[in-house]
Amino acid sequence: MNKTKLPSSSSSSSSLVSSSMASLSPPPPIFTPIQECEREGNDNQDSDEKTNKETRMHQGSENDGVSCNKCRPGNRDKISIVPVDNNGVSPNTGLLKSIFSSLTKKSPRTPSAEAELSQKLIQATKNRDDAVLEVSRLKSSVSNLEKKLNDLETYCHNLDSSKNQSFTVGNPDKVIKHFLISISESRSHVRILSHSMTIQIRQLGTKSLNRISSLLHPYDISISKNPKTLQFYLEAILNKSFFQDFESIGFHKSSQTQILNPIERCESNFKSFNNLQNLTWDEVLDKGTRYFSDEFSRFCDRKMNEVVTMLGWNRTWPESLLQAFFGASKWVWIVHLLANAVHPSLPVFRVEKGVRFESIYMEDMNDGGGGGAGENNRKTAPAMVRVMVAPGFYVYGNVVKCKVICSHGSEQG
Repeated sequence: MNKTKLPSSSSSSSSLVSSSMASLSPPPPIFTPIQECEREGNDNQDSDEKTNKETRMHQGSENDGVSCNKCRPGNRDKISIVPVDNNGVSPNTGLLKSIFSSLTKKSPRTPSAEAELSQKLIQATKNRDDAVLEVSRLKSSVSNLEKKLNDLETYCHNLDSSKNQSFTVGNPDKVIKHFLISISESRSHVRILSHSMTIQIRQLGTKSLNRISSLLHPYDISISKNPKTLQFYLEAILNKSFFQDFESIGFHKSSQTQILNPIERCESNFKSFNNLQNLTWDEVLDKGTRYFSDEFSRFCDRKMNEVVTMLGWNRTWPESLLQAFFGASKWVWIVHLLANAVHPSLPVFRVEKGVRFESIYMEDMNDGGGGGAGENNRKTAPAMVRVMVAPGFYVYGNVVKCKVICSHGSEQG
C-alpha cells in the first residue's frame, strides 16, 4: 500500500486518526493514479495561483462536508483518488470481470464441438463432390443429346433432299439385278428344303404327321395326296414363316434402325450382301454362321425354332436337311438386305386365300405353262387364290409376281 507522507508540522491527533482509519479500511486496489497537479513543489510558481487553488480546494471540501486541517503541505506525494462503490469495491473490478468473461468465451472448444464441426466438414465435402459429379453427368447427357439432335437434323435433311426420288449405292441397275437373282435363289432353296422335308415326313411318328395334317387342313390338302402337291403346300408354309415381318429391320417387328442416315444404311446393307453372297455350307460347318454375321446367325436360330415348333419335330435333323435349311435362310436374308440397299426400300406384297386371281401380279403354279385342264377351267369361271406359295415384290415401276395355287370352277368352295 502506498503511504501518504504527511508534513512534520501535523498534529499528533491527525496522525492517530489517519493511522486508525488506515488500519480499519481494507487496502485499496492498485490503479493508475489520476494526477491532481501537473507541477507540484515548484517554488517559483506564482503565490497567487497557489492561494487561489488552495481556496478552491477549501471550498470544495466544505461543500463535500470534509474537514481538513492545514492542507497546504510544503512538499507532498502524488495522491491517488479512486472512487469506491457502496460495497467498498472499485468499479474497475466489474471491468475486469467483463474482460475475463470475454476471454473465457473465446477459450478452446470442447472435443464434442470439434467432432461436430468435423462431421459437418465431411458432409459439406461429400455434398460438394456429389454436386460436381452431378454436373459432370449433366454435361455428358447434354453432349449426347446434342449429338442425337445433329444426327436427327442430318436425317431430316437427307429425307427432304430425297423426297419424291430414290437413290441406291453404286450402280442402281446393278443392285436391282442382284435383287432379282436373289429372289430366284431364295425360291429355289425354299423349294429344295420343302422337298427334303417331304422325304422326312414319311419317317415321322404319328404325332408329327397329325401336326402337319392340321397345318394343311385350311387348304383342304392331306399328306396322302400327290407328293408334288404336298411339296407345294409345305413350300407355302415355309415361305410364310421365312418372310414374316420382312418389312421390319432384321425381321423384328419392334426393332429400330441403328443407322438413321438412309445413305449410310443402304451402304451397310449392300456391304453385308457382298460378305454373305458367296458363303458356303462347308465354311459354316467350319466356323459357324456367327463368325460371318451375328445378325444372320440370330435370324437362322429364330427361324429354325419357328419351323421346329410349327412342325412338331423333336428329332435331330440330318445334315442334308440342315444344309437345305441353311441355303433357304441365307437367300431369304440376302433378299432382305438388298431390298433395304435402296431408298425407299423395295416392298414385299402378299395375297390371301379367296382373292381373285390377277395375272399381272400372280403366277398360278397349277398351270405349269401348259394350258390343259387349268386353262379350260379358267375360261368357264374366274380363278380364286387357294394359297400363296411365295410372296411378290414391287420394283419401282415393275412387279415380281407372287406364286399362288388357284382353284377353278368346281374346285372352289
